[in-house]
Amino acid sequence: METIVKGVSKALLKNERKIGSEAPAISLVLQDGESKVIGMLATKVQVMIILPYHDSLSHALLEIAQKYQEQAFIYFISSQVLDQTTNPACTSTDFEELAKKFGVYIDETLCAKAIFIINKDGQFVYKEITRDVEDAFDLEMFETKLDEAIHFKKKGHVHENWMGA
Repeated sequence: METIVKGVSKALLKNERKIGSEAPAISLVLQDGESKVIGMLATKVQVMIILPYHDSLSHALLEIAQKYQEQAFIYFISSQVLDQTTNPACTSTDFEELAKKFGVYIDETLCAKAIFIINKDGQFVYKEITRDVEDAFDLEMFETKLDEAIHFKKKGHVHENWMGA
């Protein structure tokens, strides 16, 4: 896979993640100084918003994150400190390991622009990697998929059916 940086095609290094596959566990140092393991089973849906530059976070994307912040763990990961004010407990510039494991690593100073949604079971249910690091995300699709992931109800057997009643 590749992305475009300032008109030049750059290969994305390391692992490419597929929908339905298991998310890797990653230790991330957040801006509040806390170290947190993310990407595996969790009590809420997890969202990894990976941004290449300090000015990559749009106001519209931030609004969606704020709208769902109580219902999902939403993390902003960037190679640079973001211009927009975000919660330091959910923001990190410790991007290299995550970028490599999520398949969006370009080099030690840059990552592709991407969003990953991981369900409570630790599986990828949505991913978007922009073709160019300057491109905007499909925010309508992202919000739809995030809402679906948050409100997903696991289908299982009904007790009466299981008992043969």
